[in-house]
Amino acid sequence: MNIKPKYIQVNLPETEKLNLDQAEAVSKYRPDIILLEYPNNEKTPDTIYNQYSVINKPFDQIEKQKEGLKEILPVHPWAQADIAMWDNIAKLWQTGQECLVYRTDGPSELTSEWLLVWKNMYPCATKNWLWWVQIYLREKYMAKNISWIPTNYKIKSDPTVLVFLQSFHWRHVKFLLKNPRPEEEWKYYFGKFEGVTPELVTGTIKKLNPVFYKYWLEIV
Repeated sequence: MNIKPKYIQVNLPETEKLNLDQAEAVSKYRPDIILLEYPNNEKTPDTIYNQYSVINKPFDQIEKQKEGLKEILPVHPWAQADIAMWDNIAKLWQTGQECLVYRTDGPSELTSEWLLVWKNMYPCATKNWLWWVQIYLREKYMAKNISWIPTNYKIKSDPTVLVFLQSFHWRHVKFLLKNPRPEEEWKYYFGKFEGVTPELVTGTIKKLNPVFYKYWLEIV
């Protein structure tokens, strides 16, 4: 099936202020597909939520998601917004809406590897090329996972897709989905850093961070 998705991106800043934009978007748009900025440890982004017909959806899996989010609420108040989002996904399923949910971020081992790139750098992290290594790797996985979906989605030719990636991620992922040449990718992510070459990045992360190095070899 040659599908033409209608993408609707909804940003959700990770702040202490409660923002229900994503939860409300689920109710408003009644999407066919939701793309989450959640780690994906599988070879494809197809999750357990999508392995059941809508009349047999695993509501217990949503409850497990909510339990995990409630555990981190004291430290991460934004998790309350995700709880509301999952409640509204469950309501969609209860009405018979076949809404598929995909985890699109990189593996959790990569997404949680923040200490090296954040320590002693905030709020200037974006000016450090090492910070961009992790962003680049994560977004390469996002693009890989999102590009998998249209060739494997068989339900509708014009699905409504809610994109729950932060705005800057979605902007970069849209660039990657155009299949730019390797030199175009490099310029896009690292062109502003004078003297930084692929060889320098490879050698540096090999010494400093085995997680970055592992995924650099795998995805780049």
